[in-house]
Amino acid sequence: MTGLSLCVFLFVGCGGSGSQDKESTAAEQSPGGVQDEPQSVEEAMNQVQKALQGEGKAVEVVDFRELKALLPEELAGLKRSSHSGEKAGMFGINVSTASAEYRDGDQSLEVSAVDVGGVSMALAGMASWASMEVDRETDTGYERTTMIGGYKAFEKYDKAGKYGEVSVIVENRFVLTVKGSNVEEKVLAKAIDQLDINKLARLK
Repeated sequence: MTGLSLCVFLFVGCGGSGSQDKESTAAEQSPGGVQDEPQSVEEAMNQVQKALQGEGKAVEVVDFRELKALLPEELAGLKRSSHSGEKAGMFGINVSTASAEYRDGDQSLEVSAVDVGGVSMALAGMASWASMEVDRETDTGYERTTMIGGYKAFEKYDKAGKYGEVSVIVENRFVLTVKGSNVEEKVLAKAIDQLDINKLARLK
């Protein structure tokens, strides 16, 4: 629900309520100086839904159980310690999510697979880097956009803290993310490699 809630916040905060200038302009353009407004709660919700969808083609999200099935019992040598999933929605926009945690001593991985059903603003909320190109290095780590399995991805890693993240956008609707703590770079790389991106891409 994080990405969906963020999208609603963005709509309400940035696009859902106009400024006084916009209200004045709308009033001037409307017959009799009356601004066009939603006539019912249902109409207002439909307007929010359209704004959230943006230019993306929204489709029904997959059953979260199918996403859960993609998260194995063992990943990059770490055993799965928790496994969950859910489908939630707002304004007619649904998000399906599966997540798992993997641990071995002080090493841990957090994995999530999210289907936003092609809703562009929800996707932007989940992966703000999707429309950016990033390539940044410091003395201890890096952040960069790249390609993994033919899909746009984002990687970051801090050598001093030994934590990092790899995230991939699949078919413009799925966001697959692996976050690691007290792990080497190769563990993150192995984890994302073991997750079946091609199978995720085939889900409908």
